[in-house]
Amino acid sequence: MDLSSLNENQRKGVETSAQYTRIIAGAGSGKTRVLTYRIAYLLENGLALPSGILGITFTNKAAGEIRKRVQQMVENTSSMALCTIHSWCARFLRKECHHIDYPKNFTILDEDDTLKVMKDIFQELGYSRNDSRIHKCLAWISSKKSDGLQYDDVKDMTTPNREIKEFIYFFSKYDEKLKKMYAFDFDDLLLKTIDILEDTKNGVQKNYQRFISHILVDEFQDINDVQFHLITLLLSPRTELYVVGDPDQTIYTWRGANNRIILNIEKTLSSLFPGAKVETIILDRNYRSTQNILNVSNRLIAHNKERVKKDLFSKNEMGEQIFYYKGRNSSECASNIVNTIDELHQKGTPYHDIAILYRANYLSRELESQLNLLHIPYQIYGGLKFFQRKEIKDIMAYFSLLINPINDIAFSRIINVPRRQIGQKSLEDLIHGANEASQSLYLYVLESKELPLPIKKSQILKEMVNILENARKELNTKDVKMTPLILENLLDQLHYDDELNIDESTKDERKENIDEFFAMMTRYFEEEDNPTFDEFMGNCILQSAQDEVKDGDYVLLMTVHTAKGLEFENVFIYRLCEGIFPSYRAIEDSLNGIEEERRLAYVAFTRAKKRLYITSDEDYNIATERKATPSRFIKESGIQYTNPLKRYENKNEWDEYRKQKENVQMHATNDIKEWNVGDKIMHDTFGVGVVLNVINEHTTYIIVEFKNPKFGKKTLIASHFMIHKV
Repeated sequence: MDLSSLNENQRKGVETSAQYTRIIAGAGSGKTRVLTYRIAYLLENGLALPSGILGITFTNKAAGEIRKRVQQMVENTSSMALCTIHSWCARFLRKECHHIDYPKNFTILDEDDTLKVMKDIFQELGYSRNDSRIHKCLAWISSKKSDGLQYDDVKDMTTPNREIKEFIYFFSKYDEKLKKMYAFDFDDLLLKTIDILEDTKNGVQKNYQRFISHILVDEFQDINDVQFHLITLLLSPRTELYVVGDPDQTIYTWRGANNRIILNIEKTLSSLFPGAKVETIILDRNYRSTQNILNVSNRLIAHNKERVKKDLFSKNEMGEQIFYYKGRNSSECASNIVNTIDELHQKGTPYHDIAILYRANYLSRELESQLNLLHIPYQIYGGLKFFQRKEIKDIMAYFSLLINPINDIAFSRIINVPRRQIGQKSLEDLIHGANEASQSLYLYVLESKELPLPIKKSQILKEMVNILENARKELNTKDVKMTPLILENLLDQLHYDDELNIDESTKDERKENIDEFFAMMTRYFEEEDNPTFDEFMGNCILQSAQDEVKDGDYVLLMTVHTAKGLEFENVFIYRLCEGIFPSYRAIEDSLNGIEEERRLAYVAFTRAKKRLYITSDEDYNIATERKATPSRFIKESGIQYTNPLKRYENKNEWDEYRKQKENVQMHATNDIKEWNVGDKIMHDTFGVGVVLNVINEHTTYIIVEFKNPKFGKKTLIASHFMIHKV
């Protein structure tokens, strides 16, 4: 293996012989490269078998990238476990859940599913499905589980708080319902795995400690106490632990991440294995950003107390100074950002090399408005995820019933999808009958001779369940690689297309989403060494936000949290103001909150490769009840006011600029001489559409129906430069 492309510290990280290694990897320092080479190094030199390696990543996307790179360097990686910790737990539980009296075909519930479970509980107890306590109760339950506590741990908790007493009661009902359905929520995947490993009678822990020789953890700064406890349960006195992370980029403490784990790892390990020593290697050479960007980032993060000291340096060019614009209000900041983006694009910068980052999703509205004014294409990440779209949730509900027929959440979702004249009253009657028979809804319909429904509705449901049962038999008897074809046939037999045809404006897009789902499924069954339907479905449920990021030429808008792990040529940070970034909640939390926000700003700064633009304004802030002021992070990082963007002294000047630009654009043409009804078009802003009508007057107009329902039907000048024939 050729290690000549690695710098000195990277090479140390790859070749270390220490049993316990901590890699402090600064932003853009090549941590993924080091982790990849380390795994390949272990395999190529016979220091580990593929089956002895457990690699834990933060996202499925990262796991896929590392696996692909390792496979390019060494031949045999088939039995290597490289996945997120939740994915590994799901795989573990499929094999070992019989120890806690669960079948291997258990169901994993996502956030939407758990919300429905709690709403059902409230309804069964006589409360409204929209009760204000539902979300708060779920958050409380999740917080307890994140602390490693299950219902049995809190049921006898004494509290004078009436609300907490209610939450404990709802927790009991929630726990009861999940056990009845053989279902786990995301937190349960870790907790149930820990339960099995901690049971000394079953021998499972010793078995896994015996064959796992190396545990490697990426993004270790974002690990929480429960996750770390699980990892320590897999450690034997001989296991090698290799962790990679950056305490300066711990930005998820609000969901349990504990950066003290990476800071104090030697102390923790020595308490488990007396005499344990941890080798620390710092990766401080940045390959991403200019030195000017690194200078302001270093100055900023130096104000934090809880960190491993390091200063990032680069052998790249010094680069341009940081651009800082101070506007009078948020609208002015947004318009100047958009103006700069327009000028960058005119000088040859692709839109996909530009990102606008902000502290919270609500801040995108003004930016979107200004981007639309200049017809600049953009995409927002952190919105509706692929696996949360209705059509995908529908078909996954059907498929999950093939794995676990006692999943009442899935059955309730699809009972009237496509429409079968089964309304809420019919569903409630069915639920009552199933409860009386102590059966799940699916098995009740399948096995009962008579349902508490009219004959026609009973026949329709019986037919639906029989179709699912036939598909289950096929899955159990045919080659596993036939799974996608069997499931496509299942949807045809269920007439799921009828559901898509309800809304003509979204039909094509939803069909494309389903096609993409099956393409992904086909790839899985063709490329994985030992593919199973259960594991595929589990992986789908465990997808993360960044797994949704796709290529395309548009400006990217996202929160800083979503941008973690990404990089862009040009980064704009919108509204870096006190009370917004840092947030007013962080300011109230004093030291801990401010340190977290400073780390978040550090992450934002270090996403930029060539140019970094900072904006602040003086808008009135409702949270702080005063005018906004520049964030303390601007002064701490030494950024000077440069006002590089053209300042329009009033709205009229900005409007005049926009009109002039639109007039110029109106004179540009697409050189298309003829249009016909039925032609497909691509519009730079509105996307794909179909020509419904052509109007030939002094100017030719086309009436277009766009696939995206947000844009719908529009009348356009046929020669406009933003329109292209497909």
